[in-house]
Amino acid sequence: MSRGAGKARSPGSEGAPARKRAGATRQIELSFDEIEIHQTGHQRVLRSRTPELVKQEIWALLLTHYAIRHIMKDAADTVGTDPDNLSFMRSY
Repeated sequence: MSRGAGKARSPGSEGAPARKRAGATRQIELSFDEIEIHQTGHQRVLRSRTPELVKQEIWALLLTHYAIRHIMKDAADTVGTDPDNLSFMRSY
């Protein structure tokens, strides 16, 4: 007896979960790129000297990125386009 016995599947649906995961992974990688390369200006080392301040600096980077992305979404909604069509570099 196979695992999928009794489950109705539409043709071509086998790869749908994998495509969804690949899309999510791509979005995460793009966000890391935006923060690491564009937002911090290739700065590889955090300036903070204590663990608590490192956490604070990371939160500041994440919140700044979120705020920029939120503004980009609002702008995209205003003109009726997908936020992915907007340039992160030209947004801040």
